[in-house]
Amino acid sequence: MRVTGIVSEFNPFHNGHKYLVERARANGATHIVTVMGGDFLQRGNCAVLGKYRRAEAAVAGGVDLVLELPAVFACASAERFARGAVSTLRACGCVDEICCGSENMPPMQSMLRAAELLKSADLSEYLKKGFSYPRAVSAVFEKSGDEQAAGILRYPNDVLAFEYFREGMDDFDFLRIRRTAPHDGDISEEDRDANCAYHDFSGADEKYISASAIRKMIASGGDWRAYVPETTARIIDSAVREGLCPAGYENNERGVVSVLRRMTSDELRALPDVSEGLENRLYRAAHENDTLGSIIAAVKCKRYTHARICRIIACAYIGITAVAAQSEPEYIRVLAFGRRGTEILKQMKSTAKLPVLMTARDFARLPPSARRMLDTDLRAADLFGLCTPAVQPCGEDYYRGAVNLDA
Repeated sequence: MRVTGIVSEFNPFHNGHKYLVERARANGATHIVTVMGGDFLQRGNCAVLGKYRRAEAAVAGGVDLVLELPAVFACASAERFARGAVSTLRACGCVDEICCGSENMPPMQSMLRAAELLKSADLSEYLKKGFSYPRAVSAVFEKSGDEQAAGILRYPNDVLAFEYFREGMDDFDFLRIRRTAPHDGDISEEDRDANCAYHDFSGADEKYISASAIRKMIASGGDWRAYVPETTARIIDSAVREGLCPAGYENNERGVVSVLRRMTSDELRALPDVSEGLENRLYRAAHENDTLGSIIAAVKCKRYTHARICRIIACAYIGITAVAAQSEPEYIRVLAFGRRGTEILKQMKSTAKLPVLMTARDFARLPPSARRMLDTDLRAADLFGLCTPAVQPCGEDYYRGAVNLDA
């Protein structure tokens, strides 16, 4: 058994993701496990489709086992996002390598040298100035005079590949798949700077476009079906008929704005990534504007990027504090699995270093700190239910078990 781990959001699972899975298989992976963001993701928005349906589409598309990345990591910048995802794969105890996409494919020796440089680097002087994490890392590399290191963070997936490598280089082999097609214009300079998770892994023909473009087509009624596997199309079509897709803040904008308006400056200061008086800027914007777009526009500037502000708003809505965001994963929650996924789970019975959660019955054995992290995920699911076209009832995520496609 050779188990390959993939980190992604599958928002939604498309042809580029399927291509990545196929390349991992061709490289020798007998089993593939992915750590996937839940209902709220790294851009700070909610997923277009709920986590169970996205996980089901991933398994139907070739993934064997889908694990949930807890919300405290899923709504985070690159460093925390990678730490949570790689730590979850490490905790499985049976993953051999990590497979990820990369635009620039910097030499592994450059990756290693950059990782070693960061061990002794002090990012605080840049972070205190309001630099995003990738900009701070780049500034450290530039200050060192190492031109190769400074060039490895040029593109979003390069940054993520580096963070996965830095977090897991002592425990995993690494397989990088080149992203051969250009992005389709939906990546702004702000998003590049904030390092959002663009796991598109696109090939070089017209079957491949980004997940962001697909989401826009779903929302606008465009013809997106050629860009996703047939199984994904069926799942999305079913969700649309049930009022579960496309999800978005526009379905609950007043609810999100009301959360921001009731928070004090001190409460805003306690959110992740809030520094240098940003809480005061956000407090004023929430009380002087009546839409999320206008609030974000009022706060956004060169120092505070669009993606960073969106993540802060998501954390405010869900109730994630900076203290909670500094924690480590405390459980492994299974969202979906197939036949080979069952084989991985059997292996994990003897290798897993954290509790494996399949159903609500498993929640009772969690220690208090782990239960608090899980409660955040459960709350996120309930709040996501207000962002779907048809409002969903509370509590479903508590009782719902993993999707079993091996049945």
